[in-house]
Amino acid sequence: MKRKWMLVAATVLAIVMAVSLGLVGCKTTTTTTAAAGETTAAATTGKPGEGLYFRLVTHGGDDPFWAVVNQGMKDAAAELGSKVGIDLSGGDLAKQQKAFTEAVASKPNGIALVINDDTAWDKPVEDALAKGIPVIGINNDDTKGSAGNARLCYIGQSERRAGYMIAVRLFQEGKAKGVDFASAHVAMAAEVPGAAYATVRSQGVKDAMAEYGITSFEMIDAGGLEATTIEERESAYLTAHPETTFFLGAGGICTDRIMSSLKAAGRKAGEVIAGGFDVAPGTVEGLKAGYITATIDQQQYLQGYFAVYTLYLYNKYGLTPNIDTGGYLVDNPNKLGLIEKLSGTYR
Repeated sequence: MKRKWMLVAATVLAIVMAVSLGLVGCKTTTTTTAAAGETTAAATTGKPGEGLYFRLVTHGGDDPFWAVVNQGMKDAAAELGSKVGIDLSGGDLAKQQKAFTEAVASKPNGIALVINDDTAWDKPVEDALAKGIPVIGINNDDTKGSAGNARLCYIGQSERRAGYMIAVRLFQEGKAKGVDFASAHVAMAAEVPGAAYATVRSQGVKDAMAEYGITSFEMIDAGGLEATTIEERESAYLTAHPETTFFLGAGGICTDRIMSSLKAAGRKAGEVIAGGFDVAPGTVEGLKAGYITATIDQQQYLQGYFAVYTLYLYNKYGLTPNIDTGGYLVDNPNKLGLIEKLSGTYR
């Protein structure tokens, strides 16, 4: 009899342990039926964004800057259990618009859009929102913000402030070197000169120029997103314009090519006071070698990362935060630290 009860007890214990392990391995969520108020349990993986699909549509290309944005986007999607895709249009506005139309047709749970033109995106965004597809702006915004485009919110740096910040830092360097600002010439190379990022950043540069009494400015068409072309155009300009005192890259690729362009034009480190945007590998090397005085890190990893989380939070709670990711001045080559280590991947 004693042996029999021991066998029964062992069997019961085994069943209890099996049930307990099953409960530990499978979380449940409770849903409410609207009509009857009844509750049912449904098994999930435990990741809150499971089943959601997001798209990022950008003018960017296959380069270090957008690789970092893509990394942030993928990391956020993995944490949430969501699916995400990116469309790189390489600076071709028509191609970007086509990609956006295709993204809308795929009926995602949200689209993060680089709004690089003040008129081209007005109707497409309105149409997408009318179809129930949330659209947020990242990296570039309409120059009038929400007053110019119906996007739900914007994630990125304040472009005009960033342009002002980098220009002031370069002009401070010029003042320390005894530059005659009345005769100084400022040149700014842009991958896509007419794009919103270049236009607004250059406005910030001009704001700083007015404060320092500088009047000579030229925007250079760097020819797109291909690094070799950009380097050729920058070096050609610097060779043809020896009067250039300050040289800026309006975007990450132009800034990345500054040191090699200066060398190709026969300029020594510090001879032209240079700076720009982002912390691509070539920019980091330029800082270390003294060819670049400063750059603005807009922390683009956060633009991809927060884009996915913002679209998730909109789907869940209707939240639409505006997030400033940038304005971080990098001007000390001895304190690059993690920036140098993570350049091209997370920075």
